[in-house]
Amino acid sequence: MKKINLFIVLLSITTITFAQKHNIVNASIALRNENYAEAKQYIDEAYNNESTSNEPKMWMYRAKIYKMIALNHESLDSDAIFKATESHLKCMQPHPKKKNKIIIYKKWGKEEVFLGLMQCSNKLFNLAVEAYQEGKFQESLNFYEPIYDVMALDDEGQLKSIKITIESLLHNSYLSARGMKNNELAKDFLQRLMDINSEKPSIYSSMSNIYFEEGNSEKALEYMALGRGIFKSDQGLITDEINLYIKLEKTEELIGKLGEAIALGEENDLLYFNRGTIYDQQGEMANAIKDYKAALAINPSSFDANYNLGALYFNTAIERNNKANATSNNSIYKKLKKEADGLFAKALPYLEEAYALDSKDKNTLLSLKQLYYMNEDYAKSEAMKKEIADLDQLIGEIK
Repeated sequence: MKKINLFIVLLSITTITFAQKHNIVNASIALRNENYAEAKQYIDEAYNNESTSNEPKMWMYRAKIYKMIALNHESLDSDAIFKATESHLKCMQPHPKKKNKIIIYKKWGKEEVFLGLMQCSNKLFNLAVEAYQEGKFQESLNFYEPIYDVMALDDEGQLKSIKITIESLLHNSYLSARGMKNNELAKDFLQRLMDINSEKPSIYSSMSNIYFEEGNSEKALEYMALGRGIFKSDQGLITDEINLYIKLEKTEELIGKLGEAIALGEENDLLYFNRGTIYDQQGEMANAIKDYKAALAINPSSFDANYNLGALYFNTAIERNNKANATSNNSIYKKLKKEADGLFAKALPYLEEAYALDSKDKNTLLSLKQLYYMNEDYAKSEAMKKEIADLDQLIGEIK
């Protein structure tokens, strides 16, 4: 009697296992017939049953089915892209029974599996970007996360062909963490970018900004100095350092550092330009003009120095003009008006040179449009107006 019962139990187990394996067969048939809802039902049953949950054949068809759902039939399962990626990754793992082999069933080769992983990664990356743009920062990070596992298997760097690199992945993940206001996570991504020697200078100013917000000025200065040491001539980083010193009310210290470098006789226009920028922001017009001109004497083709000097003259002229219009004293009006006209005249050649160096800078175009109009050069003013409209249209199309 006991033997009969044991036989019945074994027969029952065999029958259940066979039934589950039949679900895999049915899933493959439904997939071939492009009946993805039915294929999903069968493969889910096989996946959820212990007897077939780790079958290589199950993982293969689950990968194929969910990839098709993720790419073309998302309404069937909103998590399809995660399931597709998980299944493809599983197919690249060590085989549970066969030593030195991976879970790839029969003729479904490694290249085809990784092609599926690339398609999944591309979908995940695009979904992550869309979620970020919609302000869904945690969701964005969730989409990025599986791509790191794919990248770990990308020995030949194939993901680069679809513009997914470890640098772009870490940087975008940082932006999502920043959007969540999760400083610790944001700092982790930035540090990982530094560890791989990222070519993005902005990661150092970003790390510095986080520490500044947290009230840790020592760390803020440390990371800014670290970035400046690596990217010595990056203008964005230089400007960020200047702004940090200003926010920390350490402008005199920064001016001193720049002055020491200039005193060493280094012919570097950026040293003069940066010191001029600080003087400009502090309202020390004479010193700013002197340094901008020194920068241009070394590098006449510097857009920044030409624009800043032109803008300094232009903005100061606007101030004089406004004061002139506000006074009822005729002699004061004439004096201020004469000063304003002289400053406008000084601004023009520098702004025109800036325009020659970069004809797409909107601030330069706006200033020139106004200057030409004031000089009654209406044709040039209209030309600038048209260029501004064309630039706005181009920017709108890009967005």
